[in-house]
Amino acid sequence: MSDFQELIKNFDRIRDYMRQFFLYGFKVRREFGEKSGRTYDNERRRIENYLADYVRYDYTSKGKQVSLRLDSKHIFTNPLYASWKSKSFTDRDLLLHFFLLDLLSDGKRRTVPELCDEISLFYGETLEPQTVRLKCKEYERLGILFAKKEGRTLSYRLTKPLSTEKSSFYDTLLDAVKFCSEAMPFGIIGSTILDRESLTNDLFCWKHYFMAHTLEDEVLLTILTAMRQHRFLSFENHSSRSGKQIRLTGLPLRIFVSVQTGRRYLCLYSTHRNRFNSLRLDCIFKPELLEICPQYDLYREKLQRNLPRCWGVSFGGKERSEILQMKLHISQEEYYVLNRIRREGRGGKIQQIDGDTWLYTGTFFDTNEMLPWIKSFTGRILELQCSNQTVCDRVRADLEAMYQLYGKEDTNESEDKV
Repeated sequence: MSDFQELIKNFDRIRDYMRQFFLYGFKVRREFGEKSGRTYDNERRRIENYLADYVRYDYTSKGKQVSLRLDSKHIFTNPLYASWKSKSFTDRDLLLHFFLLDLLSDGKRRTVPELCDEISLFYGETLEPQTVRLKCKEYERLGILFAKKEGRTLSYRLTKPLSTEKSSFYDTLLDAVKFCSEAMPFGIIGSTILDRESLTNDLFCWKHYFMAHTLEDEVLLTILTAMRQHRFLSFENHSSRSGKQIRLTGLPLRIFVSVQTGRRYLCLYSTHRNRFNSLRLDCIFKPELLEICPQYDLYREKLQRNLPRCWGVSFGGKERSEILQMKLHISQEEYYVLNRIRREGRGGKIQQIDGDTWLYTGTFFDTNEMLPWIKSFTGRILELQCSNQTVCDRVRADLEAMYQLYGKEDTNESEDKV
């Protein structure tokens, strides 16, 4: 049996496993149905090697549950970056990496045959020219090496440092990198720069730290590439509820980000269904770039016209518009509530009916997304009407459950107004 390897080869598998078992923390070993139990053990051990300081074990009637305990008050660097910094390589890959950097550190150009000769002369290793050539091309693509062709001869040298690295404000820029490495998408780039400088983030700390979303950055990069090039996109969507996997194709137009959870959504236009759709980024796998869409700007303008009727990320179902009216009691001493409604109402209108009675009216694609906001006015709601009766029913059911919880018996008057 081959030895256990800590390095990651299939990041999609690690990403899905880490999210379902470690971040959510409700699954156990026997619920891992995709592969064998041995695969589960290998993936668990691999992740535990990266995140040993944050792993927690809970024993329930279902079995042992493995999860992560992450307290943002005590974490200055995203521990999940460790998964991005792992790569499969051979002994020869490792040796060749240092051979090339050492030989080219003098700033001179060398061809592949010259590199092979000097590696043999100085290090006593005989390498195939094709192996060295492929590694040089890879490093050129990564920006480590710079290639120049003279006639039929191709030579390589190390890429020169950026001019900013020699500037007087470079240390200040590194402070900005510390912030960006933890607060922005693709923070792994900033983390890698800090690693090169032997630095870590020691300045910034966040109350709401959405570190888990770095696992989606590889997918996000492909999506943003499709958006920049105005291309259609094909990908697998794994439903978090049913577990079904389907292949979808559409035109990516925008990335929505929740300010409450940090969860990211892809806004996709489906040309064959002639409608917009929003999909969770953590459910998207294996994205592929397709052909260019000549009418990309027209679809983006169409999205811009539709956004005012989105409460969240949903574009609704068959009924494309739902009207909600909420009558509220707001006294003169509580006008800060009016300011909150104007700030959070997302295009809805608030008007005074009489005295302390106010009416909020809004038209949106999916009023179900408004439920948490609506229920935050419990105690002030005098009447609630909605063209989607499900919304009123859900509010009524939640009120009934609350009344039962707190022992209130007379609920008829409140129920009739919802």
